Amino acid sequence: MATSFLVLYRGESISAAKLLALTADPQLVSDFAARMLEESDEREQDSVMRELERGRRRALHLVQGEAEE
Repeated sequence: MATSFLVLYRGESISAAKLLALTADPQLVSDFAARMLEESDEREQDSVMRELERGRRRALHLVQGEAEE
């Protein structure tokens, strides 16, 4: 089974960012997925981007469900 994890980086740019923290704690992963789902917006006009957003939302639901098991 795959593991979901969260990583926190900080830096002036993506390429210069340094790893600050890494966790696979199921409760933190579930909480983060829930927050992302609350912020998600499916009002995208472009049909391709709308489908990507739907897939992303479905993946977040699955990660949240796995973490709660």
